[in-house]
Amino acid sequence: MSSLKRWRQVGQGQFQKWETPGQELEGTWQGMHEGRFGALGTLESGDGRFTFPLPVALRDRLAQVRPGALVLVRYMGLQTSNAGRTFKGFEVFVAEQDGWGGPMTPMPLPFGKEV
Repeated sequence: MSSLKRWRQVGQGQFQKWETPGQELEGTWQGMHEGRFGALGTLESGDGRFTFPLPVALRDRLAQVRPGALVLVRYMGLQTSNAGRTFKGFEVFVAEQDGWGGPMTPMPLPFGKEV
């Protein structure tokens, strides 16, 4: 095989960059995987399959979503932390029929004694 060939992986869909505040992707969450330059996420929508970079703020939110869930990801633009660092902000919404709207089981508090 020649090392001059450029290979493209089949089935990865379109690559979506987060550039414009208010930009949204809606569809079925496929999960995370490692890309050439860091973590990537994949979402299957009515317009096809989208692969996009996962900055830390987005990766932390999507880590809580199970593959197969219907999600809406919204880019909020650059934001500044309390420490003065700039980061890309995101909102992530999950459809209620995917199990996030049901009652939660109460968890015992880690402090104090039960009465």
